[in-house]
Parts: sequence; structure tokens; C-alpha cells
Amino acid sequence: MMPLSNNQSLVVKAPLDKNIQVLASAGSGKTRVLTERVRFILEQTKKDRVIGLTFTNKAAEEMIERLSDSEEAASRAWISTIHSLSQSIIEQYGHTIGLPSELNIYDRDKDRMEIFLQSLRDDGVNIDEYLDVPDSKEHRNRQSIMQKYMDAFSTIKREFLTEDEALVKFGGQERIWKIYQDYQSALLNSGGIDYDDILFYGHQLLLKYDWISNIYRTKYKHVCVDEAQDLNRAQYEFIKVFCGQSVKSLLMVGDPHQMIYGFNSSSSNFLCKEFINDFEPLKFELKENYRSTKAVISVANKLKPNSQEERSAALVGGVTFNKSQDEFEEAQWITNQIKFLLEMKNHDEIEGEISLDRMVVIARNRFVFPALEEKLTNENIKYFLKKGERLAEPSSLFGKILDYGLRVKLTPKDWVDGKKLCKLLKISPPKDWGDERQLYNWSMNIDYNSNIQFPELQSALLKELDNLDNEEPKIRKFVSTFDQKLKSLASLSDNDNDKLELEMSISELNDFKELWLRFKMKGVGGSLKAFRNAMALGQVTESRSNIGVTLSTVHTMKGLEKDIVFLMGMCEGVFPDYRANSNSEISEERNSAFVAVTRAKRWLYISYPEKRTMPWGDVKWQQPSRFVKEMQ
Repeated sequence: MMPLSNNQSLVVKAPLDKNIQVLASAGSGKTRVLTERVRFILEQTKKDRVIGLTFTNKAAEEMIERLSDSEEAASRAWISTIHSLSQSIIEQYGHTIGLPSELNIYDRDKDRMEIFLQSLRDDGVNIDEYLDVPDSKEHRNRQSIMQKYMDAFSTIKREFLTEDEALVKFGGQERIWKIYQDYQSALLNSGGIDYDDILFYGHQLLLKYDWISNIYRTKYKHVCVDEAQDLNRAQYEFIKVFCGQSVKSLLMVGDPHQMIYGFNSSSSNFLCKEFINDFEPLKFELKENYRSTKAVISVANKLKPNSQEERSAALVGGVTFNKSQDEFEEAQWITNQIKFLLEMKNHDEIEGEISLDRMVVIARNRFVFPALEEKLTNENIKYFLKKGERLAEPSSLFGKILDYGLRVKLTPKDWVDGKKLCKLLKISPPKDWGDERQLYNWSMNIDYNSNIQFPELQSALLKELDNLDNEEPKIRKFVSTFDQKLKSLASLSDNDNDKLELEMSISELNDFKELWLRFKMKGVGGSLKAFRNAMALGQVTESRSNIGVTLSTVHTMKGLEKDIVFLMGMCEGVFPDYRANSNSEISEERNSAFVAVTRAKRWLYISYPEKRTMPWGDVKWQQPSRFVKEMQ
């Protein structure tokens, strides 16, 4: 491994009783600096413990892997996302502020919307009549109004708005606070919280109860925060109250040029201004790019002048621009370049053989990819779409009953998933929610003569879920039992639709087993409750290796890198996005372009079509992105 540079070493070996701000540009080794700082703290102290906070589970796993050779890290370092840390505090002490002991995290937007609509019904609003309009355009408009309320609720939580501040923020809507409070009450009455509540309630616990805060402050003397340019108000205030006056060693590392989560209320001001005012840190700057070639650095500096320093030893690299007639010709050009690179096999600037797993195609959003996906498929070039950490919903009836049933078992008051389950089972939902034997009762009420696929199987599934021990569930035995049942049914069936349903069911049961095994390997618990929370927090996302060239949006590719990067669809209105109108929004789009460019370690290919076919069939002429003009 390359030794630390002088500037990196200054950060790693800075005094242990000082707060530190590190402005680290793309490719400057910030993750390594953060990891080595944790290692240095552990080596220089005998008992001090460290918390490393990241924004994604993937980043946390990378830090844990880098520290795997440190015996001290296993016992004295806690590496997790900010939300995971807050959730652990809620699980331990949430009862002190009246939170239910068995909390369901509503991690699906449509579930949160259903709770919101129910809160309106409970307040006497005939919301169903309001949404039930024959005109499709007006129906979409009214749905959009409902979504704006949901977005407002998230903003209130992420920005820690008071009632008066919310009134100002949302244009004097006098009822906004009451509607928000009703939604919060509806969440708790259903035995759950939403994702934004995790930091909201975690902060409340630390702020209101010093004895809780002191437990953590006494145990953890050092806090290191990665990607600090993406902090929003809730995240920053949570870290601030976690540290209090006791923690004198808070390290924040980030790059203001890579702040791309403004839609999540993120702002680089927390790293660059508020952290300075609140913690008076030592300041360091890392600008030397160890990742990219001279050609890539040159283009990055055109987007963000003087953001990168070129190493004398950096390779030359290459940047290629291409204008295509339309998106189909652009897709063909990218495909041809991929084939050419594969045929080249080796190059002095690429370590090892050139292969598909060294390449990524990045676009501003996923709607740019269809033409390329079709072309890659026709050319038999393997690819995969890189996804975020949220789990996909199951498709089979068995998979849905398993998913909803597990949620209801853990939170009997969860009428949202309970109603979905009753609808699938074609039984009437109960008048009152909270019966801990609901799953068993429903299993006995299934009508075997109904048109439910495999009613005996679904009844058995509910009974076995009901029988699972919450603290020490025998998931391997559970999976084995239903694997045999599903395969037996498949061997006996001669109905094609039934066979397809069973095939999906077996696949989703295997997915469930993989999630459990991954959960157990991570060592974050062993109970059903911990398992369900780990899924909601994205801690058990599928980790198997994907095969082929990666297709990724900018936001999903954040924090990752590839030898060869294709940046496609670089048209005005696509990148930057057509919705970006203000200076701050355009600035964030520029940050996103900078992030995309600096994912490239060696070679960068930038392309755009002169015209595109719209989803409704019209062909529209395009202008090259302003960022392309700047980079050329």
C-alpha cells in the first residue's frame, strides 16, 4: 500500500484532543485518511473507543474491511451509518419518550401515504371522495398535492422546524402543523415510525436525557464522520448533541464540490460553516488526486477550477467526447467502444486485463439507459443496473404474505400491512388491531375453496410465522420446511401459471434466506426485530457480485470508482436536469457532473445525442449540456 502523503499524515496524526475539519477533494484518499485516523486513535490509546459514521452501509462495510487487520478495532470501534446509530439508541431507550417497544419502520413510501390518508379520515376529511375523480389529469394533480404534504413532513423533520418556522416555510398554510401532528400520531398508533423519525427521535432522546447522552459520551471519546458535505440539519444536530461538551475529538471529512443531496435538505454549510463556529476545529485540506489520470483531472478542474491537484506521477489517461445523431446511435457508439476495449485486452495504464467489471456507464437518471440496454442485450454484452440499498418488494403471493406477515407478527398494531395481508387472504380485517395471535387466527379463517393460489400453503406459512420465536427464530428450519413444500407442489402441478408462481416463490424464499444469513454474518443481532430493522435500514442488501458492465445513476455511483467511465446522455435538460432553475440547483447539478467525472480512474468517454425520442413518441432536438461545453 502506498505510504501516506505528508498532508494525509498530518491529519491522521493530529492531536487526539482536537476537533478536525478535512476538506478532501475527489481521489485524495479521504476514506483511507478516515480509516487510518481511527487506527491511529486505537493505537495511541489503551481504552478509548471510536465511532465512525458513514452515509451508506456500503461505505461502513468498506471501512470495517480496511480495519479488519486490527484486533482493537473489533472491540473498540463502532462503524455504522448515522441512522443505524440513532436506531440503536431508540431501541434501547425509546420507551423513555413513550415510543412503543416494538416499532415498525415504515420504509415504503406508499405505506406512509396510506397512514397519512387514514389520519385525514380520522380527522373527518373525506379524502377518498376527494381523490376519486374521473378526470385522470385532475386525479394526478390531487395525488401530487398529497405527495407535497408528505414531502413537507419530511422537511419538517430533516430541518427540525418549529411550528412557526413550518408556517413560514410552507406559505402560511395554517393547518400544516395540525396535519403534520395528526400524521405523527397515526404513525405511532400503528406501532411505527418513518425513516425521518429515526434521527428525529434519536435526537430527542439525547437532548432531553443527559443520562442517556452520557452513557455514549463516556463510552466513545472520538467521533469520525465521512462525507460530511452531505449532512442535513437533522444529521448535524444529532452528531452535535451526541458529542455535547464532552467529546473533544470530532473529525469531519468531506468535499463541498461533491454535495449532491440537496433534495434531502443536505448542505455543505454544516461542514464548512456551522462546524467551524460550533467546534472550532483544526483545518486541513487534501487536494492531490491519487485516483485519476491527468486527462480526467484536467476535465474535473474545468468544472470546478482548482479543485484538484495533479500528481507528478499521475498517468496521462484519456478523455473522449462524442456527438451522436440520436440515443440509438449513442448506444451503438458506447457498445462499440466497450467491444474495442475488450478486444484490446491490455494497456499500460490499466492494471490487469481489461474486462467489463472495470467499466461503468453513468447517467443523470435511469431513464437514459433503455436504448443502451437494448443494444447491449443484442450484442450479448452482460450488464447490470446498480441499485440503492432499499430492498425490492416481493412479487409472488407467498413472498408478499411472508413479508407482510413478518411485519404484523412483530408489530400487531400495524394495520397498514395487516390490511394488505387480509386483502391477499380474502378475509375481513379485524375491527381492532393488536392481537398477538392475529396470524394464527387468520390462518384458520382462510377459505380453502376461494381462488387464492395454494390456500393450504399460505395457511401453513402464517402458522409457522406465528410459531417463530421472536428472540431466537429458527430461520434455517423455517426456510427448509417451505423450500420442500414449494418444490413438492411444483413437481405435482401441471398448470403453467401455478408453476411460474411457485418458481417466483422459491426464488423469493431463497432471497429471504440470503438476507437472514447476511444479517447473521454482520453480527448486528439475532432477533426477528433486529432482522426486520436491518432490512429497513438497508444493512442486508444483496451483496453477491454482479456480472457485466455497470449501469448507474450519479447518486448511486457516489463514493465508488472504475478504471473506465462512460458518461452518457449529456444534453441540456437531462444533465443538468430540466427542473434545476435556481443558482443553488444548477450548482448542485455541477457537483453531480463533477462526481460523475471523478469516478474515472483512467479513461473517460462523454457522449450526447442531437435528438431524442420522447416516451410519447415525439422526436425532440437536443442541445449539448453546458457542462460538456465547459469540459471540451
